[in-house]
Amino acid sequence: MSWLFPDFIAAGRLWMLLVVAAMAAAYVGSLTWRRTAQVRFTQVDLLDRVAPKRPRWRRHVIASVQLLGLALAVVAIARPVERTTERTRSEGRILLLFDVSLSMESTDVAPNRLEAAKEAARDFIDEVDDDVEVGLISFAGVVRVEVDPTLDRSRINRRIEGLELDISTAIGDALFVASDLLVSRAEEDPDRDEELAPGAIVLLTDGATTVGRETADGTATAVEAGIPVFTIAFGTEGGTIVDPVSGDVVPVPVAPAELEVVAEATGGQAFEAQSGDQLADAYDQVRDSLGETLGEEIEITKELTWRWAMAAFVALVTAYALSLWWLRGMV
Repeated sequence: MSWLFPDFIAAGRLWMLLVVAAMAAAYVGSLTWRRTAQVRFTQVDLLDRVAPKRPRWRRHVIASVQLLGLALAVVAIARPVERTTERTRSEGRILLLFDVSLSMESTDVAPNRLEAAKEAARDFIDEVDDDVEVGLISFAGVVRVEVDPTLDRSRINRRIEGLELDISTAIGDALFVASDLLVSRAEEDPDRDEELAPGAIVLLTDGATTVGRETADGTATAVEAGIPVFTIAFGTEGGTIVDPVSGDVVPVPVAPAELEVVAEATGGQAFEAQSGDQLADAYDQVRDSLGETLGEEIEITKELTWRWAMAAFVALVTAYALSLWWLRGMV
């Protein structure tokens, strides 16, 4: 129904609607003048014999349809258009890699790194454009695909809420799994543009790789697939946790250096966040930067002139046919 309320390429031409309005006013004025100047018959029967088939209301219908046709023609002359936006095909896919290692329970970020990260991640996902698929991968010592890329935001948010901590940190493995998943999903589309990245990775972590593939190996996989990785180093230098086995206080400082290398090598960007607010800001910057990877939204302009011109043609033809039928008595 948006074509009923379009934009216009030549909106200045709509001034001609004033001419149509003036014609309508002149028609109404002529009726008033005719009514006052009309010859009054004293005998109704005589009037019926002189003009047995007066057009009465029919002429008003014809005039109205004619004026409608002219108004529609003016709108057509103004070149109405329908404007929509869409993202280039098969570019919209993001994988969020979420660190759930034990260091994420540090309280250097209130209430702790994990809960602050969950809240910021949910806000980020809610702000991503609706036509962009988002997937979720959690990693500690083991990498888990929590949610395959999907447009169902509520499903991802539920999985984020249910994330639990575990031991170790496997950043290299997480990058490998994420890259493989994005490539596989892209290959499912036979019409995809192979020059475009199969998606983007947003990596949130507070540490460095402790088990599994080296981070450099996972980075190489992403580079080979042409996938940019946006990294967020989350936490402070003073972060600590209590060892669940020994009960000792263990320092868990954030380690941004390795993540900067990942971002630079893959063509992404590296960010650091030492608070929940800074993490939210980092996600905002990531979302703004993703446009270069996922494709900018493009405006589609569809001209609707023919529809309005056709409507005007139909109205004027209808008025002409009615005039032949009602006013001239022709079939």
